[in-house]
Amino acid sequence: MDGHWPSIVNFRDIGGVLGVGGRQVLTGRVFRGVALHDASDADLAALADLRVGLVFDLRSTQEVAALPDKLPAGARYVHMPAVREFEDATTGLLDWDALIDEVAASPEALAESEAFHARVYAGMIERPQVFAALVHEMLDAGDSAIYVHCAAGKDRTGVACAIIQRLLGVSHDDALKGYLVSNDNPLPDVDEVRARARQRGVETLIDLMTGAQTWQFDMAWDQMDQAWGGWDNFVRDGLQLTTRDVETLQATYLLVS
Repeated sequence: MDGHWPSIVNFRDIGGVLGVGGRQVLTGRVFRGVALHDASDADLAALADLRVGLVFDLRSTQEVAALPDKLPAGARYVHMPAVREFEDATTGLLDWDALIDEVAASPEALAESEAFHARVYAGMIERPQVFAALVHEMLDAGDSAIYVHCAAGKDRTGVACAIIQRLLGVSHDDALKGYLVSNDNPLPDVDEVRARARQRGVETLIDLMTGAQTWQFDMAWDQMDQAWGGWDNFVRDGLQLTTRDVETLQATYLLVS
């Protein structure tokens, strides 16, 4: 390895925190960040050096078609949209000019969009098949690493990685801290987009879409209680994981004590 660390926005390793029994989550196994359509050759080489053998894309079909990923050498690609409702979006999810114009011109559209984005986290928990597929990919990954991403590496990726960490025994507070790190790593145009939104009076929606909020994170876990009857039921019935699966995941992704 040449020592290059990928310059991909919001790129980080989800390991290094403490899991079940005080055992550390292994580093170098699961990475997260933004989509790879802008990845440089050096970044792709760095991902290959990090043994990334699978890129797991949580974006919508529309996002993938508009901005397809570049892949590190030898990596498989799996695309599974984490938010079903995004499949029906008529405005590009990150076409900020079009979105701001649309909601600024219609109070009804603004209210509808705010309500929708406020419920995105709960919706992901109600239909967690995508996260189940990701965890099963981890169980089959062998020694290779996985790169998980959506568009900004914040919401869909944040929920996915928090679920992984909780399965490994990471505390709610530590998983939340990891989720909030996305606020320190925004996409390059976020400040400009937020300024434009303030000028048009739609900053509440855009701030919601571009920031990582504690209440949204907590909404996901509250929804596990409401929709599944708690974490254990969510793991068994939502993620379709057996006790043996969880033990295998922990044995594979936690440092041996």
